[in-house]
Amino acid sequence: MDLKFPLRSVFLALPLEGPAKWQFQALQEELKAYEESLSFQNPQSPHLTLYFWPSVLELELKGILAQAEKIAAAAVPFLLSVTEADTFGSRGEDRVLFLKVAFSDALARIKKSCPWPNREPFAPHITLARVRHPQRFNVVKKKVMKALERVTFAIPVDRLRLYAEVDGAKQTPLKEFPFERKMESSGTSS
Repeated sequence: MDLKFPLRSVFLALPLEGPAKWQFQALQEELKAYEESLSFQNPQSPHLTLYFWPSVLELELKGILAQAEKIAAAAVPFLLSVTEADTFGSRGEDRVLFLKVAFSDALARIKKSCPWPNREPFAPHITLARVRHPQRFNVVKKKVMKALERVTFAIPVDRLRLYAEVDGAKQTPLKEFPFERKMESSGTSS
């Protein structure tokens, strides 16, 4: 892949794979009737963003790759839990339809191991869709939220993935960082 710098819309994320990705895609399929007011997230790259850079130079990318390698080397696979669907926005208008992810010690450890300063408080979520037309969405919001009211599923996490916009294609995977440590077995129940 021939990268042109500065890279735009670069982000380090926890990707959804296998059954979790299929569940995400099934939810989007269920909401197709509302696509007049929604712009769906790319169904091939659902993810939970850990850190976003609007623009990255070549030297910065080398540092990001090195740090991501270190984070993955120290990380242990874990499970995330989608707990519900919700929306957020600004000025009283919904802008994003997303899946809430329960905060856990394992997610906190991964996030804390990211050495980059947070611009905003970390609110773990997975974007399902952006709201294209807030007024139209407002008309169907109750139906959309009803369709998503019982959404819960587990997401096995065993890697980081770095994405960027490449040749106009947003969310292009650049590199994977599989976790190097094995999941610890626990003798205690929760």
